[in-house]
Amino acid sequence: MALHLNLFHEIQKTKALKRRDPLKISFYGLAAIAIAFAGYYFLQLLQMRTLVEELDKKKADYDKLAPIAKTSKKRDDDLALKVKATDDLIQRIEGRFYWAPVLEKIMTVVPRDVQVIRLSADLPNDGVQRCAVSIDGLSAGSDPRKVAEQLRTALADTFKPKFKKVTSTFRTLEDGTEMVVLDGKQVPTATFAIALQLYVTDPTPEKTPTRLRR
Repeated sequence: MALHLNLFHEIQKTKALKRRDPLKISFYGLAAIAIAFAGYYFLQLLQMRTLVEELDKKKADYDKLAPIAKTSKKRDDDLALKVKATDDLIQRIEGRFYWAPVLEKIMTVVPRDVQVIRLSADLPNDGVQRCAVSIDGLSAGSDPRKVAEQLRTALADTFKPKFKKVTSTFRTLEDGTEMVVLDGKQVPTATFAIALQLYVTDPTPEKTPTRLRR
């Protein structure tokens, strides 16, 4: 039977212990982690550099387009102002009140036994589109008050077909102190002041019905 002697047993055992040294293995692990972090850092640095270059490019493009955008914005504002001014002018023209037809109708309604002493008209700026006409005059006849009443009614009836609402009321109606000659006869007189309101739009818009709560 042959005898084998391993003279390097102690040396091999020492080398094996060195290979299994925990501290050495830890160093290797830390080195691998450090290399991984270094690679990740360089990768992020490269990505960051790419983003910075793209940002610089976008900024350069913005600097080129900013003056053009500013000029376009100013032009848009100028055009908006012109459009608004044009719309305002159109609304003023379309909403314009024509006095000539109103005065013509009043003159055709006034009878021969009524003398208009003063006539004034106005467009009150109170949020309601209306025309306010004031007629002061002198009526004559056997019943001058009736003559004035007929004029008041005739004014309302004449303008009702054209306007949304018409009101014709007496501000004053009094017997006159003088007599006048009408058709060769002396007849009594009455003084009156009629307030005529011509509404272009409905002064009493419909109210929205309220919903009942359940």
